[in-house]
Amino acid sequence: MPSPLRPVGWFLLSLVVVCAAPPEKFAPRALLREPAAPRLASPLAGDVLHDAVVTASHYEPGYIPEFANNGNHDDNILHWATKQWPAWIRFDLPEARAVAEIQVWFMAWAGRTHHYVIEGSADGENWDVLVDRREDPVPSTLRTEKFLLPQPVELRSLRVTVTTATKPEDGLTLLEVDAFAQPVKRELGGTVADIHRRPAAAGLPVEQPVRNWSSAAWRGERVHGRFAVWTDVRRQGLRAEVSPLRRVNGDAGRDRRIPPSTSSDSTAGFGDPALQARVRFVKQVLADGELAGDLLEEATRIPMPDGSWRELWLTVEPPRDAAPGVYEGVLTVRADDTVPLEFPLKLEVLPATLPAPADWKFHLDLWQHPWAIARWHDVEPWSDEHFRLMRPYLTELANAGQKIITATITDRPWGRRDHDDYRSMVEHVRHADGSWTFDYTRFDRYVELAMDCGITGQINCYSLLTWSGRLYYTDAATGDERYLLCDTAGPEFAEYWAPFLRDFERHLATKGWLERARLAVDEAPAHMMQPMTELVRTNAPRLRISLAGNQAPSHYTGLDLAEFSIILDHASDELLRDIANRKAEGRITTFYVCLDPKRPNTFVKSPPAEAGWIGYYTAVNGYDGFLRWAWTTWPENPLRDSSYWGHPYLHYLPAGDAFLLYPGPRSAVRWELLRDGFEEWEKLRLLREAHGGELPAELPALLERFRNPKELGDDEAIIRDVKAMRAAVEAAAKTGGF
Repeated sequence: MPSPLRPVGWFLLSLVVVCAAPPEKFAPRALLREPAAPRLASPLAGDVLHDAVVTASHYEPGYIPEFANNGNHDDNILHWATKQWPAWIRFDLPEARAVAEIQVWFMAWAGRTHHYVIEGSADGENWDVLVDRREDPVPSTLRTEKFLLPQPVELRSLRVTVTTATKPEDGLTLLEVDAFAQPVKRELGGTVADIHRRPAAAGLPVEQPVRNWSSAAWRGERVHGRFAVWTDVRRQGLRAEVSPLRRVNGDAGRDRRIPPSTSSDSTAGFGDPALQARVRFVKQVLADGELAGDLLEEATRIPMPDGSWRELWLTVEPPRDAAPGVYEGVLTVRADDTVPLEFPLKLEVLPATLPAPADWKFHLDLWQHPWAIARWHDVEPWSDEHFRLMRPYLTELANAGQKIITATITDRPWGRRDHDDYRSMVEHVRHADGSWTFDYTRFDRYVELAMDCGITGQINCYSLLTWSGRLYYTDAATGDERYLLCDTAGPEFAEYWAPFLRDFERHLATKGWLERARLAVDEAPAHMMQPMTELVRTNAPRLRISLAGNQAPSHYTGLDLAEFSIILDHASDELLRDIANRKAEGRITTFYVCLDPKRPNTFVKSPPAEAGWIGYYTAVNGYDGFLRWAWTTWPENPLRDSSYWGHPYLHYLPAGDAFLLYPGPRSAVRWELLRDGFEEWEKLRLLREAHGGELPAELPALLERFRNPKELGDDEAIIRDVKAMRAAVEAAAKTGGF
């Protein structure tokens, strides 16, 4: 698009270019570290000195004593250093704590020795010697010096005094001092966790962990497992691998003709292909100031600070031609210098089969944002590289049964509220004689890409009614970006849209997309919709209208809507009774959540079970599907902070409201469970078909629990209901004649 600057602005622009420093390019790849790892709940977990007040006899400028207990064992900058002898460093705890093992790291080389003593005090005044290396020093190395005490002692303070060292003129460099309530083992702790709730440190079954994971799946269904592992001491290189899951002989245990293996070969018992599983870490992000585990990262090596815990996410998707039966495998978790931790896996593959997502009937509408993807990956919007990068995002969406392509037909249909503006895929050019031309190059290429990725249902075009009321265009004579600000019933509105509607209808017909296209509007009031509808009927009578409404359904009475989505807060009995009639007329009815209601929802901090609840609610009330306003409308760096900030001083949307998938693309816990909800809707549809249009007898009563969102109950009630419903659907599939 030509520059929107007027000629008079070129001089001022040149001054800015000459005088200002080059703008710093946003580089998200430098900010990929998660904010922190979650800590175990007990103050005795990990290094008991982690919150101690640290003081010292002296320190060199910049090498403060606090650096001797910051978790860094190998940092040649962040350490305590002094050149005054003797030197002491002291750790005062907020309360008395047990100490069973002490570990010390000196920075030492060439056989250097340190003469030192470690003392403990129960009151901060009277000291007992715990370790004495003053007369019998050994050469220090860069490795840990570990001291296991004869028996644990209760300490309020710990003090290390170094009397001298070889080459004392070089001074003392102490990297780290840690203390532990129990002797450090070469083992990780771990347990199977619940996919339907957000794990909390206080809820981890440290004393009674569960190691065996089991589940059941339809063929073609994604099933998940959640695991938590923890450590007292700092560990490097935490990683996980999962073996293929092999079918076993139900009468005699494992088929001994093919021995268990953790290799990647694909042969299972009885000659059936083994099931391949995927394991990822659940990484932490900030969500409105709090840590939350949501981002799913491929299982590479990651660190574990002392006293921390980590989560892993297992996904298995049995092929649609998999042989029914029980499959077994092993998830192995390890870190450097630890004993491998194994979780036996068992999955029952049921005879029922989910169709491919392209054949799902669930009407899914998650709004895409191509400009956010371009910004994150630092590419020019609509370049070949941009189209290449968008493909995996659209493919993941298609693999969840997405039916809608989100297209824009004017600039900024939602104003300037997000980190990245939505721009137009269609260029509107106004000529001096008042005529218009329209360039559909970007629109066409994006639609073709989305269809090629498997999204082929509808093309929803936003929007004849913009939130700001501005209608943008390019002045052909100057190249300026201009806009009209007009009432929908006024002549300027028709002047802008009537030529476009006529041309757009013709273009869509030429491309063969006319039946798929919808003129989509978001949360516009009826008094604006009425004149807009009349304008469409006059200028493009073959185009149909889609509306997402945030008012009571009666507010929109009389509007001819081919597709209508109601915010969950306003889903009335009247609308629910009308769904069947709309369906008989070939009209689509869905619902949506956004910043409201606060529950159920799919925010980063929402209980994961709420995402699955959405699928059952859709089914029991007869909706065709579900709408969510954003798929990838990211804040500046969602890999660290998922909090919304379209405005620097106003964070008015809950964290995660604006996106479901992280950059990469990387999946999310809430996305996987929301997709599970769509699968559950499909299962219920198939069960109805298999039973003459009615659900099996045990399901309707359970499904009724999901009818009214105003009767949700607390988080535990939602989790219980979702688990009970999943179990009942599983049982019905086993006896449903599939």
